[in-house]
Amino acid sequence: MSRFIILCGGTGGHLAPGIAVGQALIKEGHSASFVISNKQVDSRLMSKYSDLHVIKSPGIAFPKNPLRILKFFAELFKAVRLGLKTMSAEKYDVLISFGGFNSLGFSIAAWLSKVPIVVHEANRKAGKATRLLGLVAERIYVPYGVKIRNRDISKIKCSGYPIRDEIRRQPPEPAREKFGFDRDAKLLLVLGGSQGAAALNNWATENFGELAKNKIDVLCVCGQGKSKGEDIAAEDADGAKHRLKYMEFCDDMGTAMSAADVVVARAGAGSIAEFARCAVPSIIVPYPYAADNHQLENAKCFEKQGACVVVLQENLGKMLKEVLELFRNEKLKAAIRKNLNRVDDLNDMSKIVRDLAEIAARRRRE
Repeated sequence: MSRFIILCGGTGGHLAPGIAVGQALIKEGHSASFVISNKQVDSRLMSKYSDLHVIKSPGIAFPKNPLRILKFFAELFKAVRLGLKTMSAEKYDVLISFGGFNSLGFSIAAWLSKVPIVVHEANRKAGKATRLLGLVAERIYVPYGVKIRNRDISKIKCSGYPIRDEIRRQPPEPAREKFGFDRDAKLLLVLGGSQGAAALNNWATENFGELAKNKIDVLCVCGQGKSKGEDIAAEDADGAKHRLKYMEFCDDMGTAMSAADVVVARAGAGSIAEFARCAVPSIIVPYPYAADNHQLENAKCFEKQGACVVVLQENLGKMLKEVLELFRNEKLKAAIRKNLNRVDDLNDMSKIVRDLAEIAARRRRE
């Protein structure tokens, strides 16, 4: 049995694949600890996994305001100190980083402790954490077709996105009932990611009347503190009532995606992979201010595979037309689902788990 420590805090996009890999390692008889941030979103996402060993680490993102740089380094020092203490006490064999601001402190501690570092990059453009940790990493996992310049090519392996077991396609009728909709409802799911997206929330609210006229109900997962208030009801031309339901947080995304006929969402790598796993057609709106514009790169790749429709945020005024067309066009939805199944075939994390076990075994032999 090998011991792994997994850095996966900050957002759902970092946390979800960390949980998936950790659970797979545990199934193989290894042990895994999970390092998350102090953000509320991390605690809430982890609350349903009470059997997992969780460590909360200090840390903040590198600030744009120079007045907060001292705060950044103070938090980083605390994280390194906690990491060194943890490494010494638990004798981990491998550290696995899924990126984000929370990954640096414990990674420095692992490097100082001579614990092998493995990095997983989910996006089509490698983030700052991946580029930095890639200098000292023993292995770097990247999406298929992605390259990282000036890194030892022998350390880089292509992999899919690790997906939790609970994210899977389910029968849509009972899934809709679970969220309070009729079994035969036509349902649009609007997702802003683990932190919400004001632009998508506003779009759902402003366009619900027209969606209801077209017999479409809406489930809007709007993010912590971003609810628009009470649910909204509207009638179609036949007098039947339809509903826009707001949820600040959803911890059962597999069921939510299975309930939906169409999803409108941001272009996080995790969301895209989960749409493929649940075979739900999507309209992707890349977040225009994402670091290195990585969401646009994610969306373009997904669209090129015939697995989604992309609408830029500057063109949100035209998105209603795209949504209605996707609901009406059964042939297009069927083609997208076929392509989604092909994309999902790439998200097999068994290669990652085997490779991690081999790296840990080499470490234990040293």
